Amino acid sequence: MSKLNLNSEIKKVEKQIAQAIKSEDPVLEEASFHLLSSGGKRVRPAFAILSSQFGDHKNEDVYRVAVSLELIHMATLVHDDVIDRSDRRRGRLTISKKWDQPTAILTGNFLLALGLEYISNIEDNRVHEVISSAIVDVCKGELFQFQDQFNSEQSIINYLRRINRKTALLIQLSTEVGAIAAGADKRTVHQLKMIGHYIGMSFQIVDDILDFTSTDKQLGKPSGSDLMNGHFTLPVLLEMKVNERFKKEIQQLNASSSKESFDYCIETIRNSDVIQQSQQVSDKYLDKALKLINQLENDEAKPLFKKIIKKMSKRKT
Repeated sequence: MSKLNLNSEIKKVEKQIAQAIKSEDPVLEEASFHLLSSGGKRVRPAFAILSSQFGDHKNEDVYRVAVSLELIHMATLVHDDVIDRSDRRRGRLTISKKWDQPTAILTGNFLLALGLEYISNIEDNRVHEVISSAIVDVCKGELFQFQDQFNSEQSIINYLRRINRKTALLIQLSTEVGAIAAGADKRTVHQLKMIGHYIGMSFQIVDDILDFTSTDKQLGKPSGSDLMNGHFTLPVLLEMKVNERFKKEIQQLNASSSKESFDYCIETIRNSDVIQQSQQVSDKYLDKALKLINQLENDEAKPLFKKIIKKMSKRKT
């Protein structure tokens, strides 16, 4: 098997995405290109392609899965921005801000429908069953996140379940369905599914840390946005356990709270060791993923897989 050039593979996927989002409706096409051209790590396509290395063959179905999952992910981003009333995404105006909320909702629906259409020719029914089931769970995750806004009574278990449905599930899909599309055996598919789950959990926890530790420029949106949108993430929940004054401040927060109230809470987190504690939780998930990667059979494909996920854990944006 020739050595995988992941950058080249991702460029191929991006070309296919650009082709897929062409539409007879100029507004839907322009809005979709606006999001696509704003960048992104292409994490899901990358892991679909990486996981295909552990199957018997790599074919066009693998690329179809990679494109489909990125389109679905893009749809969730657009809908997230609508729910949170966000003005910026990756340093650029969100679709709802640049156009309007109805356009954003329709663009999200358009991208989701395209994602499902893009895999319609794949014959293996497992691909369709796994992805359709996961989309239902992703929608549930979005609903739970909305219901938990400014809910100071939520537990860490609730948080972990939410990020599993909101983020980890699509990365888990990438590794699982990438392996299925490449003809991997049942045991390998299950291993890669669990690897994707652990990577996804770690990835979201790091995102939640960066929301406090990165600058507005690095994030492409205001730092502390999650807290200001009422999303209480792992650093917040951990600090509430040990800091009674902070807990009282969090309990009083709502969408109309003053900037000073939010700033106090954000600064408290930044100066607390809960950032390190959260990183340790993230690292434990990655360790589980690395142990499972060691059990996979394709020794040539393992080093790049390990390199990518270790790099993810240390990212600053």
